[in-house]
Amino acid sequence: MTIEPVRRVLDALDIPFALIGAHAMAARGYPRFTLDIDLLTTDVRVLDTAMWATLEAEGAQVTPRRGDADDPLGGVVHIILTDGTDIDIIVARWKWQADVLRRADTMTLFNGAVRVPTTGDLILLKLAAGGYGDLQDAAALLALGDAATRAHVSGVIQDVRPDVRQEWDALQARVPGGG
Repeated sequence: MTIEPVRRVLDALDIPFALIGAHAMAARGYPRFTLDIDLLTTDVRVLDTAMWATLEAEGAQVTPRRGDADDPLGGVVHIILTDGTDIDIIVARWKWQADVLRRADTMTLFNGAVRVPTTGDLILLKLAAGGYGDLQDAAALLALGDAATRAHVSGVIQDVRPDVRQEWDALQARVPGGG
């Protein structure tokens, strides 16, 4: 499994991105099995089919989809590389998500440097996604975290939707720790 062809395209255009989803959770200490790789960016240029021409010429399948006006995402680019690697590039819309990218740490994964959100920021992303599995993932990440992780999330949670604050409060009450 590799992201190198995608990384090459994104880096050539200086498009910031970070690994999210199960692979990011594993990098932060909570292994979860998944076959696909999820990346996050705020740069809408990834939705332009022309930027993927070289990758398609190499045999990759690239399907960009723009989000509707009421969609919480700017869009998604689904890529299947010639080796079968399945990659989704999620286009975020909000300033707090750009801050998640800015705070991400560089780690060595997939045979190269990849930015990975902090544990606290992965919790924010999971809380904002809001599905049952996402909330379970947020709880697992919180259990791995420390007081600094809780303080980080508490310090920036107001930047996310108001309903996410309720989920965060409930999660903290359920998951012991923080000391």
